[in-house]
Amino acid sequence: MKLPLRSSPGLMAGLICLLIVPIGLASPRMSPAVSVAGVYENFTVGKGSGDLEGMRVVIIPAGGGYYAMVQIAQGGAEDPKPEFVPATVTGMKVEFSVGDEKFTATANATSLRVKNSAGETQVLRRKPCTSLFR
Repeated sequence: MKLPLRSSPGLMAGLICLLIVPIGLASPRMSPAVSVAGVYENFTVGKGSGDLEGMRVVIIPAGGGYYAMVQIAQGGAEDPKPEFVPATVTGMKVEFSVGDEKFTATANATSLRVKNSAGETQVLRRKPCTSLFR
């Protein structure tokens, strides 16, 4: 059977759609990957004392590895002194030590679950990175 040389605009548009639509449907739709790097904290102010309590952990990728800036508040009105320590990251799991205290943590899109060497666990909420410099 011989096709006519002339074609209608509808036929050409249909052929183009038959080529483009499967390509668009075949490409995987990937959601953005969650990164362990970020700012996590659960600082609160004691109701009766006004003392700052809680913890802040900032996971920073740098120099081919990861580092953690850790602040642990145990009373007092000022932000605690930060400790800058190396961190080991495997997937969404993080390990770091501050002094003699070893911490293991698991990150997700909204929080970092941190366990100290005594087995006590606390959940630190992920904050916008700009919150670090307020």
